[in-house]
Amino acid sequence: MRALVTGISGFVGGHLAEHLAEQGDLIVGLSSSGRWPSGQDGLGRLARIEKFDLASGDDAGLADIIARKQPEAIYHLAAQANPQASVADPRGTWALNLGGTLTLLEAAKASGLKPRVVIVGSGVCYGNPAPEFMPVSENCPLRPNNPYSASKAAADLLGIQHYLAHGTDVVMARPFNHAGPRQSSTYVLSALARQVAEVEAGIKPRVEVGNLDIVRDFTDVRDVVRGYRLLALKGSPGEIYNLGSGQGTRLSDALDYLQTQARVPIEVFVDPARVRPVDQPLLVADASKLRAAVGWEPKFTIQQTLLDMLNHWRMALKTAP
Repeated sequence: MRALVTGISGFVGGHLAEHLAEQGDLIVGLSSSGRWPSGQDGLGRLARIEKFDLASGDDAGLADIIARKQPEAIYHLAAQANPQASVADPRGTWALNLGGTLTLLEAAKASGLKPRVVIVGSGVCYGNPAPEFMPVSENCPLRPNNPYSASKAAADLLGIQHYLAHGTDVVMARPFNHAGPRQSSTYVLSALARQVAEVEAGIKPRVEVGNLDIVRDFTDVRDVVRGYRLLALKGSPGEIYNLGSGQGTRLSDALDYLQTQARVPIEVFVDPARVRPVDQPLLVADASKLRAAVGWEPKFTIQQTLLDMLNHWRMALKTAP
């Protein structure tokens, strides 16, 4: 299958490229930087990257790329994906997350082709669901509480509108929290794994944390990208699918496991500055619709994900200049 991946140089994009290559797909990636991140040059063997800024609104330029590459599936990963960063830059977040999705869908329409488009949204668009909506299905009301989650919810609505108005072959995935090796330490599990590796290496004296009572549905990124490809193959156009393990992990339990894998004793310090006043206490996915539609099941346990992340940071710290 010929695949086009927007945002391919990001964390999820690299893992998706690896999975698509394993399945024998031919891959072209789009990235605003036009290159793989430092240390991931090996991914260049799997996919060629073309430089393109989705926030530019250049429908014609992207339509030309689509017409030339003739993808059968387009995976739309490009986004400003950090909720905290979105608060600092709401306009930039909306321009890329909603405007970039509009650019892609209009370009797909103008290309004259009918590729399957997988729009990647986010489970955080449900906000802080009431207990009666837990675990969270696609029928839960949308109550986004930051520019990231609101713009992702709007992009899903745009996908539905494009399907109804233009017959665009689009499906929407709503992944809940995901994690795995190579993830930025701006995300909580990667931050914990990195700090444990830093204590082991003598770089830091202790692990500093915020609120560890939060429960999240963490799915391994390698399971997430499998779900995206299955949706490209089997999802129904115009439909939204939650993607998550269905299991909640308390952050304190994740840290406890990392401590059992550590090579030295780990001191933990709760830093009040890291405690966010609006943290959602609980968010777990009901992904039964996805399971029924495409047969997806997670393969990685949270323990394996955490261990792989810890080993990634151990290696990264060894090879750091």
